[in-house]
Amino acid sequence: MENHNQVQEEFGAKLAECRRNKNLTQEELANRLGVTPQALSKWEKGLSSPDITMVFAICSTLDVSADYLLGTGNGKITEDGDAMIQEKIRYSLRNCLDPLKIVFGEAVVPVFLDNRFVDKISGLRQKLAAEGILLPIVRIMDEQCIAEKEFYILAYENVLYKESFAEISEQTVDYIVQKLEETVRAKYGEILNADIIKNLTDNLKLRFPALIEGVVPEKLSYGLLLDICKIVLERGNGMVYLTKVIEAAERGLRENPGCSAVELAEGVCGSIERSDNFWVQLNH
Repeated sequence: MENHNQVQEEFGAKLAECRRNKNLTQEELANRLGVTPQALSKWEKGLSSPDITMVFAICSTLDVSADYLLGTGNGKITEDGDAMIQEKIRYSLRNCLDPLKIVFGEAVVPVFLDNRFVDKISGLRQKLAAEGILLPIVRIMDEQCIAEKEFYILAYENVLYKESFAEISEQTVDYIVQKLEETVRAKYGEILNADIIKNLTDNLKLRFPALIEGVVPEKLSYGLLLDICKIVLERGNGMVYLTKVIEAAERGLRENPGCSAVELAEGVCGSIERSDNFWVQLNH
């Protein structure tokens, strides 16, 4: 236990040193990493440690070698090249196609320097979850190549929304989060991926085990379910119908194992429409 605590303390001290060398406050670094300043403070004090995926984000942000931060090497150039550069390349490859990213110009940077964005995203994530929408991690970054008062919402580097501000104010963060919410609802099919589908079905399995066990992914693969959901969303339905989507798709596969995603989606949409019509008639 003593050795573990010592490792955490050494990591924290090096993290704090590297942050100061980049002239960043704890709040500034925390916002760039998408964590709270409190979490970062605990890391620097050696009270807790980030997971391995976050270590790579820290290395990329602070331009430092993981060998140095973790105390596993001296960070010097090896026959494979600079360890830090190699790590940055691997990190970039993993994150070059983020499901969701907000990119903004230089004038917008100051509004992200406090903790409000992190808190608001947390609130938005809970709000959307009630509608069956799982909001992936939202990366935020400034880019010198775009206009200083402009911001973009991207999914896998595709532009979902963009706007240029006339003025930057205290309400700018609220406005960006509002536009993020609207964009996610309107274009969730462009954000969905197989990993999100897996997370959603894993969660459903806790409440509806009979619906999921032996069905997803055994009979209904994550990829096929993803394709069906995208079509269902295009038809104006929401992810709140995911249980019905799985139920109707599984029934379709039982009746015709060779069904395509389009054919299965047609059956799903028909099932949703019949259900909606039933409740409309019942309320009249």
